[in-house]
Amino acid sequence: MPDLFFLGPRGTYSEIGAKKALGFLDDDYTLRPVSTIPKIIDLINKNSDLLGVLPFENSIEGIVRPTIDNIYLSDVKIIGEIDIKIEHCLISKFDDISKIKHIISHPQALAQCSRYILDNFDENIDLITEESTAKAAELLLKKDETYCAVASCVAAKDFKLNILAENIGDIKENKTRFVIISKKEMNLGKKERTSIAFNTKNESGALLKILQILHKYNLNLSFIESRPSKKVFGEYNFFADIDCGADGMLNALDEIKKECNDFKFLGSYPFL
Repeated sequence: MPDLFFLGPRGTYSEIGAKKALGFLDDDYTLRPVSTIPKIIDLINKNSDLLGVLPFENSIEGIVRPTIDNIYLSDVKIIGEIDIKIEHCLISKFDDISKIKHIISHPQALAQCSRYILDNFDENIDLITEESTAKAAELLLKKDETYCAVASCVAAKDFKLNILAENIGDIKENKTRFVIISKKEMNLGKKERTSIAFNTKNESGALLKILQILHKYNLNLSFIESRPSKKVFGEYNFFADIDCGADGMLNALDEIKKECNDFKFLGSYPFL
């Protein structure tokens, strides 16, 4: 069976997203954890039979930069979108919260639980960042009772850890948008969104012209983000999501291309 990669280790929210994605795929895939987002994209870029599920944007902390930057530099396309509700838990190998002096987690997870941490620990609490929430949970297996982690309940179950507090996020309606990526076109359902990247001409009103084209065709721009082009200092690439399948906006895309120094189609896909 081909592989469906997710950001590991097991127990991450990416794995939760990958399991949800399996329900929309016709073929059987084996879930495989991979250590970094760039590595997932590189593996799929080299093999069109493989798929990946990547975090793209969090409703609180915004874009996931390694995802958006590395998709742009590759030939992979977005073929589907999945939203996952994020419910962080405070977990430990032990069960005494009063002895905790160190909290390990992904930087975004720590930021999303900052109010809980402030209210329940003193100013000397040691916040330790790790590459994923599940990795933070895994590290607890080798730590003493002064350590805990912010991670999912799934991670706590996978690593047989205690849940000291549930749903500790500052904002309860916390969601992360995950994208399914592939190098080949796959039809997973009605295409409702199109993602593009572009680099505008360096002149007054260049970005406005792009927005005016979208307005002309009555197209809703649901997401836009700028990232350094990594070529010229002060030059930026724009990433945009438009709430329409590509087939319904071909004329608009043609006009946008004419206004850009560089244009890249990143995919047209359904919400799953």
